[in-house]
Amino acid sequence: MNPFERFGLEHAATLLLLAAIAALLSWLPRRRGAGSARAQGIVRFALAALLSFGLAFALADALPLRRLDWLDILPLHFCDMAVLIAVWALLTRRQTACELLYFWGLSGTLIAMLTPDVDHGFPDSRCLSFFALHGGVAVSAVVMTFGVGVRPRPGAHLRVFWITNAYAALIAVIDAVANENYLYLRAKPSQPSILDVMGPWPWYIAAADALAFVLFRALMIPFMNHRAAATHQK
Repeated sequence: MNPFERFGLEHAATLLLLAAIAALLSWLPRRRGAGSARAQGIVRFALAALLSFGLAFALADALPLRRLDWLDILPLHFCDMAVLIAVWALLTRRQTACELLYFWGLSGTLIAMLTPDVDHGFPDSRCLSFFALHGGVAVSAVVMTFGVGVRPRPGAHLRVFWITNAYAALIAVIDAVANENYLYLRAKPSQPSILDVMGPWPWYIAAADALAFVLFRALMIPFMNHRAAATHQK
């Protein structure tokens, strides 16, 4: 099995393919005509089914490597929680779920795809499931925000930031009790990642939190400008 080559041809092609899929699936719900509502529903439910199947497959695929226990069923990894939130947002169009999906899917999930924690390249099943799940979350974030039109409310970036910190605090307790490393709160990933340039433990955790704040704020800017323009026109 060939090792995964970061920023190699396969990696770049995968990211470009996901970007193209996100653009296409965001365009379909915005089409004018009688079929637009139907197209929106098909896209949403298809993505929800893909993510649900992908998460179940990833858990089943991990069985030969280690014994699956109750900690593996719970959404303790960031990717698992992001997938569940994406499915929730796709099926319900709930505002809070869509906001979480937007900020998580277009920040942490994108960074994870730029520096994936995988050992082998395609067609390794774990490489496929990694990009299917992470890519599915990012695509869903684009579709729900720019295709379906569930835009973040004022202050959404701050709410999501504090929800993210509360989630991380809960996971930190679980890590300490169960001697695990969910969210990489106790050690950095085995593969090269952005955390490598953020200093040693525990400083890289604070640096990652600061980066999340900056990214969430940047992702909010298009909607702040849009609302300001709308207010000015009134």
